[in-house]
Amino acid sequence: MKKTVLLIITLDTKGTEAHFLKSVLERQGIDVLVMNTGMFPSPSGEGDISRQEVALAGGRSIEQLLDARDRGEVIETMMNGAAILTKSLYDRRKIHAVLSIGGAQGTLIGTTAMRVLPIGVPKVMLSTMASGKRPFETYVGTTDITLIHSVVDFFGLNPILKQILTHAAGAVAGMIRAGTVRTGKRAQIAITIYGTTTPTGMRIVSLLKKAGYDIVAFHPNGVGGKAMEQMIRQGMFTGIIDLTTHELIDELAGGEHTAGPDRMEAASAIGIPQVIIPGSTDYIVAGSFTELKKIFKKRKTIMHNPEMTFVQPSNREMARLGQTMARKLNHSHGNTVVIVPLRGFSHPNQQGRAFYNPSGVRAFVKGLQEKVKSSIPVKLLPMHINDEPFAAAVVDEFQNLVKKTSLKSIQQKGDKICHSKERSSTSARRYTRICPSTRVI
Repeated sequence: MKKTVLLIITLDTKGTEAHFLKSVLERQGIDVLVMNTGMFPSPSGEGDISRQEVALAGGRSIEQLLDARDRGEVIETMMNGAAILTKSLYDRRKIHAVLSIGGAQGTLIGTTAMRVLPIGVPKVMLSTMASGKRPFETYVGTTDITLIHSVVDFFGLNPILKQILTHAAGAVAGMIRAGTVRTGKRAQIAITIYGTTTPTGMRIVSLLKKAGYDIVAFHPNGVGGKAMEQMIRQGMFTGIIDLTTHELIDELAGGEHTAGPDRMEAASAIGIPQVIIPGSTDYIVAGSFTELKKIFKKRKTIMHNPEMTFVQPSNREMARLGQTMARKLNHSHGNTVVIVPLRGFSHPNQQGRAFYNPSGVRAFVKGLQEKVKSSIPVKLLPMHINDEPFAAAVVDEFQNLVKKTSLKSIQQKGDKICHSKERSSTSARRYTRICPSTRVI
């Protein structure tokens, strides 16, 4: 079957570039559907999806936007409209990939639309913004968008821009030709692993693979946790071993690796089996030592690298962490167990190391046990998190949970959550966080 690329572009300023990209892709046997997200008429025409259609999908007409003269409203409307139309096209199997080019506003519109698509669908953004020290989370979010720096601006064709446009078109064409890796019949399990919990993480992965599972590991650096939560809600996993719940302490104490307030909630809502471990919650990730917050400067620290410092949480913060975990897990609809390694939560949190702090461990346990409901087991093991027997204990507990869990009920809960979130969504920024289709091309 012939494949189709959705080209999201502002035809009023980039009509020539749109025509060039379309011709490059068509020469490679790929159809192109042009979505016009510009505001003004273009000599190149309106494209296959007009600017009026995009605006109306976003809740306004072009005339209303022009009359309002509010640039922020224009961008928000076109972002919303592009995202809604892109998802509709994909769900109806009308498109198989997305390509967009743009500057600051065009990149926001293009990547917002891309983020509604599932992982595995080719998404290429050629942008003047893909450079410098800009944070790319705004554009990429938790998806697999490929950002390419345009180097030069989009003001008519020239030999340099033609080469860069050709490469961008070639990239998306190559992704389409590469095809999709089909999921197998093995159950897929999510696990969170940091460098400071790697020894146990590797053992757990090995044991689970021997037991017949496929494993997907996430680096809980803020974005990793968000991505995992989103994929859990999409129904991609039948269980989770949340070995490294570090993002919760950073959210609570003001660290840099926070995944936001919704971390550690998706699995509870859907009801998949989950083993929860306070891995790497014994330190807060801060920036460079010279730029530490005043509140952190009096605490024990470890310089992990020139740009990252580990800061030891207070016992009060550890107690609050335990309480926070309990409140989140109390909403669980499935089989959940918490396992606490009493001799330390990470490599530096053990006897003889800089962050060894038994009183912090005790504070965490007390906070957890005070708030967690009695139906959720809390297993206190006299081990360090990286001790070899600890990994075996985690896998045993996980397999016991799996035996008790009905996959049918998990799917029903997941569908209900996704549909509920779709109905309550009011903007593209919200829309990109909900449950995009998991169909693959």
